[in-house]
Formats: sequence, C-alpha cells, structure tokens
Amino acid sequence: MYGNNAENDSYIKGRALEARARCENSPEAWLNFAALKAEKGSYALAVMGFLNAGILFESAKDTASAAGAYQNGFSVCVKAAFKEPAVMIVSRLAGIAERGSDFSAAASAYEKLGAFLESQGAFFLAADAYEHAAEMFFSGGKDISEYHKPADLWTRNAEYWSKSGNPSDEVWSRRRAEIYLEMLQRTKK
Repeated sequence: MYGNNAENDSYIKGRALEARARCENSPEAWLNFAALKAEKGSYALAVMGFLNAGILFESAKDTASAAGAYQNGFSVCVKAAFKEPAVMIVSRLAGIAERGSDFSAAASAYEKLGAFLESQGAFFLAADAYEHAAEMFFSGGKDISEYHKPADLWTRNAEYWSKSGNPSDEVWSRRRAEIYLEMLQRTKK
C-alpha cells in the first residue's frame, strides 16, 4: 500500500510490519513488529506484538520462545507503566512455568509483577500478584509461613481506601489481610 516510502518512515515501516504480521500470523513477524514499536516508543503496540507472538509460540508448544516474548512484553509494560497489560502478560508467563512445574519461576514472575504494581501504587493488584507468588511457592514445597508480603499489601490497600473515604473497601481489604494471615498459620509445619 505504501510502496517504497516504508523504507524511510518508521511509522509506515511499522504499519507494513503489522500488516505482514496480521497476514502471516507468525510469531516471528509479530516479534519484528513489536521490536520496532518498542524501539520507537509505541509501547501499547509493542506489548500487543509481544503478546501475539507469545500466544503463537505457546500454540506451537515452543514455551521457551513464548516465555521470552512475554518477558519482553513485561519489560515494555514496566517501561511504560502499563499496569493492567502487565498483569495479562505475567499471567501467561507464569502459567507456562506452572504448567511445566517450575513453581519457582512462576513465583518469581509474580513477585516481579507485585513489585512493579506496588511501585505504581496499585496495591490491590500488587497484593493479588504476591498471593499468586505465595501459592506458587507453596505448590513448589517452599515454607511460606513467614511470607507476609500479600498481607502487607492488603493492609496498604485498606489504608488507601480509608484515605479515599471508601469504608466498605477498607473493611474488605483489612479482612482479606486477616484471611491471608490465617491461611499462613495453617501452613506452619
């Protein structure tokens, strides 16, 4: 459609790469598109490309390449401060590790997500990510009886809601912290 102009204009080149990726629907084509968009600062489009590549790699049972695509996508999410897309990307990344019984890698992915979300002040999402990490550590046989990070974040979420004048979410968040700590007591050996 754009002819030879694509060689000289990064936007047109990106559009051409995206058109090729949509038509081919190959992970390699999506990775080429994603890399260009990440380099040019079009972060939402880069994340879309890495996500599409990862899903296609997963479909082809190439979990190592899928994990690499998701890790690249997560890096872009962090750079762009994209909270919700980061949750989706890490969910897929951790799922690969969990299905492969690599609970440590799954927990690590969730902890990195939790740290990023906490840094963004997204305490609910951070607490949820750390609870997923705890679940993965526990599934891998690790003692989590002193893993208080989820409760700490649920408490911070309650404080956020208290300051925002939302007592029902404050109460819910405090109760969620208590439930998590009660669960930890049951894991003590």
